[in-house]
Amino acid sequence: MPPGNEFSDLYDMDSLREQAAVLYERCLTEGTSDPLLRFVDEQLAQEPPRTQLLRDIADDLHQRLVSLQEQYFEARDRVLHLVKTRFDLDMSPLILPKAEIYHRLPIDDLINAICLQKPLLPEDEGRLRRILKVSHGIAAQVFNDAMLTQDMHSYINDWLMALNTQSARRHGLNDPFGPDKRIH
Repeated sequence: MPPGNEFSDLYDMDSLREQAAVLYERCLTEGTSDPLLRFVDEQLAQEPPRTQLLRDIADDLHQRLVSLQEQYFEARDRVLHLVKTRFDLDMSPLILPKAEIYHRLPIDDLINAICLQKPLLPEDEGRLRRILKVSHGIAAQVFNDAMLTQDMHSYINDWLMALNTQSARRHGLNDPFGPDKRIH
């Protein structure tokens, strides 16, 4: 198809957006934002920069971030429910005040605080410890993915803001009314 064809442009944008999604997943797997940020830098180097693509990627990352935040709190709420139903213990006073750092709360401290509520048999304490360890692992992974996603999202948004500012300034210089708003 000839260059400038709208269908071709849309196909290219969709293809690039899919490539960004694959790179995002790779970032999460590798624990680094480098693959996607290199891709973003390549798009910024285009003349003109592919700002619509970057906006779309930023929107995708924002949706992923919201989803990851929901997953984090769901993991925390599941363990609260599980401990309540299996052990008849209420962990919410221990966790809810520090909901966003649930995965960092030391398991031994949680177990000790729980044992103050209700003494546990050694096998119940072992089961509870395993439940908390798995829950902490899931929550930590989701939290790390969310932080990485937030960093990538912020990087793209910072560039978009800079490009918008640059464009506004460029257009302001070409304003027929001039900087003093009088016709020249």
